[in-house]
Amino acid sequence: MSYLVLARKWRPKLFSEVVGQNHVVQALQNSILNEKINQAYIFNGTRGVGKTSIARILTKVLNCEDVKKGEPCDKCNQCLALNENSLIDFQEIDAASRRSREETMNLLETVPYLPASSKYKVYLIDEVHMLTKESFNALLKTLEEPPPHVIFMFATTEIEKVPATILSRCLQLNLRLVSEEEIIDQLSKIFIHENIKFDEASLKIISKAASGSMRDALTISEKVVSYCNEDLKKEDVQNVLGIPNEEKVFKLLDILKDKDTTALVNFFEDYDENDSCQNLLESLMNVIQEVSLLQFSKSQDSNLLKYTEMTPEYLQLIFQIGLSNKIYFESSSDPKGLLSMTLIKMIAFSPEEKKNSKVTSSNNFYKDSSFDWNLILNEIDLSVLLKQILFSSSVKKIDNKIIISLPEDKITRINEEYKKEISSCFNNYFNQILEISYDSNVEVDRTPLFIKDELKIKESNEAVDLISKDEGFKKITSELNTDIKNISKK
Repeated sequence: MSYLVLARKWRPKLFSEVVGQNHVVQALQNSILNEKINQAYIFNGTRGVGKTSIARILTKVLNCEDVKKGEPCDKCNQCLALNENSLIDFQEIDAASRRSREETMNLLETVPYLPASSKYKVYLIDEVHMLTKESFNALLKTLEEPPPHVIFMFATTEIEKVPATILSRCLQLNLRLVSEEEIIDQLSKIFIHENIKFDEASLKIISKAASGSMRDALTISEKVVSYCNEDLKKEDVQNVLGIPNEEKVFKLLDILKDKDTTALVNFFEDYDENDSCQNLLESLMNVIQEVSLLQFSKSQDSNLLKYTEMTPEYLQLIFQIGLSNKIYFESSSDPKGLLSMTLIKMIAFSPEEKKNSKVTSSNNFYKDSSFDWNLILNEIDLSVLLKQILFSSSVKKIDNKIIISLPEDKITRINEEYKKEISSCFNNYFNQILEISYDSNVEVDRTPLFIKDELKIKESNEAVDLISKDEGFKKITSELNTDIKNISKK
């Protein structure tokens, strides 16, 4: 028999084997025991949490010849046929590749026919949000009043893309992320059964890397087991997954705590180019999060206690800086440079550094109710296209409120993504959480565009005055009977 990967071999075949979705399992078993079978179900959740697995188990229960306490027997012909993917009355369709109206109509043409050997005919449509608008419209009538022998099941990772008209016809079941503890328990059972040696630290690393997905945990385990030759050790697992060791993370946190720029320079001089800069930043942010929570906890048993001396405001600031810079790693050609600038920014923006800095504080950028928006726009870390839009804006800052005024044709171009970018950059720049609003009451003489044009005019006039005072030029213009303005026009 060919080798089965862990994710397929340990795919749940009974409700009792499903990990981390007790609320969904309980709801389905109760409806089966009470004989309240819905005409359509929609399973919503991120990847690898059990959407299609639960749908398949529900199909087995509905068609099983010997149901006991809401569980399929997993021994009858119907259960075995579904396990082997040979049940003729069960169709699993991938909406990502079969999304057109014509394919949906071909599927619906088979609905009126009675099941060949089962009690119910089940249609499972995976990634249903990928269907076209026309496909959804074709489904509506059949979904509202299907034949009594037909049950529809949908699975999606993006339920917000499914039309409300479809959702209103389905029983919606939301699957949650599997907790790290549940993943660890399941992995330990699997590894013991598969005779794989492991330590607790390895399981913790794998469960954290899985980000709540049981399937991802098993896929990661497959890779790690192959590398470690079925003997998992913490260092090897970190190596395979590109996770930096704790010593490096704590060293960076010490640097941030002490605002030690010399140590930061030395850190990057000795930095291993094979290490993932993004993983290092993410690990640092995870530790910062743990320290922040520890500050409000009564626990005194932690190796992070010495970092609780850092102020909550500073921890929030460096976490926000890390969060806003993390998105640039995927497109950056120099991740090491990006990481170093992110850490320098964390130190430079600390309250202590700001007090000692010779650079003018953000509060000095404005007097009374105005500030130098032209200077700030040049310094703030915004994308090029967004800066071009804001070039025509005037901005006011009143306490922790920012009012951005733009022309009507420009304000419509500020979408939600741009608003998030503006909010993040302004919060970082002013070192405070700001409330940002938008209107069309532009003060034209305060816009960077106006200031730029005025500066050009001023420079041009100064140049004209300078040339006009030149004795040689005066002689030429007197002979030609003209002046500098007429020459410049010509």
